[in-house]
Amino acid sequence: MAVRVGRWSLWDHPSAGQYERQPMTTQHAAPEPVIGKGFRAARRAGPVTHPGSAQPSRPLAVGYVRLRPGSDTAERDHLPESLRGFAARAGLDLVDIYTDRHAYRRPAFGELLQALCRPEVNTVIIPTPEHLSEFDGIYQAMRALIEIETGADVLVMSQNDETR
Repeated sequence: MAVRVGRWSLWDHPSAGQYERQPMTTQHAAPEPVIGKGFRAARRAGPVTHPGSAQPSRPLAVGYVRLRPGSDTAERDHLPESLRGFAARAGLDLVDIYTDRHAYRRPAFGELLQALCRPEVNTVIIPTPEHLSEFDGIYQAMRALIEIETGADVLVMSQNDETR
């Protein structure tokens, strides 16, 4: 049965048969995860189980550090170790630490948000609130961006944990 579009059917149109139908050959990227409302619930499906392992592994976390120009080198060297220790005590596997070294530009923060789109990463660990911002309002906005848009939790190390 021919379908009519205007005065021509699809089979009777003068251009019918001029073009061959080709199979689609382009590869498409995996769809981006849906972020926003309800994303947190979708992420909390349970512990991560890696292929070939019977035991579920600990939940995955990433760290974020913003180093100010002229910050103490001993503090810089101590922060990754402190984040790893805090993650272990919290029962998390710290898989990466994103570090910004600029006062105003934050390329690592953007990479952090991209990493949080992976469903197996559920937590961000920061040493102090000042690593997101020195200003409380901006800190709250950046924390809300992480928590609402990606569904991840933000854990702040206490002063006691940072000095150990």
